[in-house]
Amino acid sequence: MTKTKKAILYIILIFLVLGTAVFFYFYIDKIIKILYPFFIASLIAYIIYPLVIRFERKGVKRSVSIILIYIFIALTLIFFGIYVMPEVLSNGKELFKTLPNITSSYREYFNNCISKIKASKWPPEVKDLIFNEINYGAGFLQVYAARVMKKTLSVLASSIVIMLNIVLSMIIAYYFLKDAEVLKNSTLMLVPKKMRNDVINTGRELNSIATHFIQGQLTTALIVGIMETIGLYLIKIKYPFVLGLFGGVANIIPYFGPFLGAIPAVAVALLQSPYKAALAALVFIVVQQIDNAFISPKIIEGKLGLHPVTTILAVLVGGEFFGIIGMLIGVPVAAMLKVILKKIIDLIV
Repeated sequence: MTKTKKAILYIILIFLVLGTAVFFYFYIDKIIKILYPFFIASLIAYIIYPLVIRFERKGVKRSVSIILIYIFIALTLIFFGIYVMPEVLSNGKELFKTLPNITSSYREYFNNCISKIKASKWPPEVKDLIFNEINYGAGFLQVYAARVMKKTLSVLASSIVIMLNIVLSMIIAYYFLKDAEVLKNSTLMLVPKKMRNDVINTGRELNSIATHFIQGQLTTALIVGIMETIGLYLIKIKYPFVLGLFGGVANIIPYFGPFLGAIPAVAVALLQSPYKAALAALVFIVVQQIDNAFISPKIIEGKLGLHPVTTILAVLVGGEFFGIIGMLIGVPVAAMLKVILKKIIDLIV
């Protein structure tokens, strides 16, 4: 490639990036609304794709296998709606009703600790240092928690639109699975022949990341959530369904997830007794060890290829902009961006 052609390619890429950034800045809300059903459809397609392939290998037509899986999913949801969801909702309602009492109990405990520090014989300088650090830490946690919850609630409010469009998403997922090769070939036709191999390789890497996250992490989270729920139920901690479910979902978040998932359960258990709190903590520790030793190595193949610092940064950035949901998807999105940027740099250089 001559220097003139390279310069023209650089200029075109710069204008495309800037134009795309400006377009997204002004129309981001509308773009998200449009892409929501396609995002959910992609999620559904990735989850049921292995089952579709299994049916297909046994001679069942792909369209028929997708419909059979949809029927099975519908029956499963009906079963959970009748037998499991009432218990989960009951736990949730009871927890929210007692939340003010829980907060009050911990506030009283915290105030007692402050009073003991004030009454101690420690030097005034040490007391002032402790109080300043406590105030700073409490203020930081309060602001950060409020910000994360605000972002999470706003995203969850938007999720109502997803629920209303769930039928549309399943229809789109049906065609994603049924006409996967047709869509793939149609997309490649828009790509110059010289770049097709690069696009195919990039697509495979992105597909590997999405498969790793959706089929691996979500399956692991489900298993971990069930185990934590059973463990909390057996040691008779209040609200085991809600707390176990939260622990399973939080397990998706790298590094912070297991710790964040255990906090509510241990906090609720501590109000029952310190012994119960220790048992609750032990349940999460044991489940985490089982996950690390047996579940994740069997289900999750390979890594996302991110440095631990990058992973932590992705979680924090996702939480800052999109709340808890951002923390959940921040890592795979970062891994995909890394692959795309690497390919663009290789193409330019």
